[in-house]
Amino acid sequence: MTQVQFLQVDETHKIAYETIGSRQGIPLVFLHGGPGSGYSEASKSFFDTNLWFATFIDQRGCGKSTPNGCVVNNTTDDLILDIEKIRKKIGVDRWVVFGGSWGSTLALKYTMTFPEKVHALILRGVFLGTKEEIDWFVNDMGKQKFPNTFADLQQIVPKDMNILEYYYNTIFGNDRIKSVDATERWENLERAGMQLSEENLKFKGAVPQQIEKKEETISEVKALNRMRIHLHYLKNNCFLRHNELIDNCNILGERKVFIVQGSDDPICPKKHALKLHSHLKNSEIELVKNTGHDAFSPKLKNALTNALEKVRKELL
Repeated sequence: MTQVQFLQVDETHKIAYETIGSRQGIPLVFLHGGPGSGYSEASKSFFDTNLWFATFIDQRGCGKSTPNGCVVNNTTDDLILDIEKIRKKIGVDRWVVFGGSWGSTLALKYTMTFPEKVHALILRGVFLGTKEEIDWFVNDMGKQKFPNTFADLQQIVPKDMNILEYYYNTIFGNDRIKSVDATERWENLERAGMQLSEENLKFKGAVPQQIEKKEETISEVKALNRMRIHLHYLKNNCFLRHNELIDNCNILGERKVFIVQGSDDPICPKKHALKLHSHLKNSEIELVKNTGHDAFSPKLKNALTNALEKVRKELL
């Protein structure tokens, strides 16, 4: 069993991280998605511990990192510096960077900031952190692909406010009933995107009478904290300049980038992965047919396992 460790990165934030595998294995860092999600036990299943020395990091305010849900001193640049501090802490010289969705954003930004510390990248469900992609996820994805879920999301939004603004203000507000209700509606949109379907979703958000009667649960607090981080980043355009990652692709030089992309991913459409691929000097892309955003779907997981093996052979 491995043990979660903590690194105090500033006066506020203590970052949780964990390593698995042998020190003789190839160093790798796993960057989770969200923003806000934290890494899961299931994430470890990608890596053969006989071959890889993998590090998992809960980003600021996420997972086991403290304070949970805190958005003070919490920007993309802060997260990048945290990754580098943990690399130094565990004594790794260079590593492979593995990230999906928001994790792919951080993987690119980290490599562009510290290119000499990265052997290669493995990206899944590419998200470039642009306003276009955020608008697609918040507005157009639901309208076009999950109309019932979108109607439920939009139902509580006043006509003079946009969806992101309303949900941000509500989640950061003091009305618990409204916050829990908004969280459930937003999470339904995420679930629809993950499962490529509106089946088995509960509409109309939470039931106020039920919320009033019960004490705040641990799962409720976790969900609200995750939403705080999530919306904090989306509202601030992920703290990236317009088109920043594409504009800086030249920094990666000849560094190998493996891109695994679900052909039917509604959350991170394939056109962004293809755009990234076209701007890189040394990348391979695999469009996995009939798959979406879920990294643990059999086809995507198999493609990621194959990408890991390709990287391993190149580094031998």
